[in-house]
Amino acid sequence: MQAFGRKVACPMDTKSLNNLIKPKDGLVSSRIFTDPEIYRLERERIFTRTWLYVAHESEIRQPGDFVSRSMGEDSVIVSRGRDGNTRVFLNVCRHRGRKICSEDLGNTSKFICGYHGWTYNELGELTAVPFFDAYQGRLDKNKNGLHQARVDIYHGLIFATWDTGLESLSDYLGPMKWILDLAFGRTEGTEVVGPPIRWVADTNWKLGAANFTGDGVHVLTTHGFSTQLGLHQLKASGGRPGGYAVDPGNGHGASLVSPASKGEYYLGLPKELWPELERTLTKEQIGIIKPLIILAGNVFPNLSFLQTAGHSPKEWGGPEGMPISFLTLRQWQPLGPESMEGLTWLFMDKNTPSQWREYSRQCYQRVFGVAGTFEQDDLENWGQITQGLRGPMAGRLWLHYELGLDLKPSKEWPGPGTAYSGQPPWFDQLESLFYGHCVKLLMQE
Repeated sequence: MQAFGRKVACPMDTKSLNNLIKPKDGLVSSRIFTDPEIYRLERERIFTRTWLYVAHESEIRQPGDFVSRSMGEDSVIVSRGRDGNTRVFLNVCRHRGRKICSEDLGNTSKFICGYHGWTYNELGELTAVPFFDAYQGRLDKNKNGLHQARVDIYHGLIFATWDTGLESLSDYLGPMKWILDLAFGRTEGTEVVGPPIRWVADTNWKLGAANFTGDGVHVLTTHGFSTQLGLHQLKASGGRPGGYAVDPGNGHGASLVSPASKGEYYLGLPKELWPELERTLTKEQIGIIKPLIILAGNVFPNLSFLQTAGHSPKEWGGPEGMPISFLTLRQWQPLGPESMEGLTWLFMDKNTPSQWREYSRQCYQRVFGVAGTFEQDDLENWGQITQGLRGPMAGRLWLHYELGLDLKPSKEWPGPGTAYSGQPPWFDQLESLFYGHCVKLLMQE
């Protein structure tokens, strides 16, 4: 339905939702990027029924520390209590619905609503109400604490969900844990370097998530300038890069890329950390990470990660003989069918040498973040897609995800999940599976 050139939400039945994707043909309806009704269902059936990343433990180290984040469009407070436990509260006062916390981060023993002064402690309990006696017994403090989400943690990554009946985080991640180990569980621990960079973009949230789920082809086209300038390790003599595209299930996806030239890269990590990796990871994981220069993926629905050693040859200031890499975590928060907030964090392994940390930070800033060359390229693509698909005719199109559709799973993959291999290891299956899982959840009333 159209009104003055803009789409108006129309109720969608199960049949209409089921027709949004043709997985056997590798086709996805363009409607999923701009339709207001589809977005409304995503808010209700994806972002309230999945495990969502909210923070890292290193951001709330001390009792009383908190950060303000989002779960979909719901504002939340991630807090470490005086008892040491991590909690996630809906950032809404139970009195009139005002946000009780406007700061991005801090340390406190209580949250006080700025409207009427209702006060909650770090456990979320309602502890003080002005003129409480005037309620004449009608207000029960014990029943009006802050609404809390379920919380679970994997390698310091804090996840939360509103769904009390949802499977455990461990089961939800499934084989994706094996991949996350390569980034966040490979040493004695990782930690966030500074607060996240945040920006708002006029694009649909799914485009960022799907990009990291499995779109590697754009690296050699959209970001082709880096290859042409010799600033990218993927342009190695003697052949093309190889590796795996991995389907861990549940809409998750990951790509693991090795250069054509054989060698030991360990994702460009400093050699001082290699013994930690070999102590911490399994033999199979070591066999996979040793030749890697890129590890990218997305935890469904909207948490993406990337470690790349492809951007910093020694001419950019790195140490002799080894490229510099960086590890970034990023999240795509929905703000509407045509708007999202992007957040990106820089991570370091705890025992990383100080000089290498500085090299890595500089590399990260050149490539990603709002001033990064790659980030600007990606946002331009996603914004142009969202603009291009607004019209009524564009909304009738089927978009193509057939690349590698007939590939058979690799028999050499040593980890859990299903993997596909090739040179380069970039295919459309993972994006198609991502969109298929979105539609599956939308159909669950």
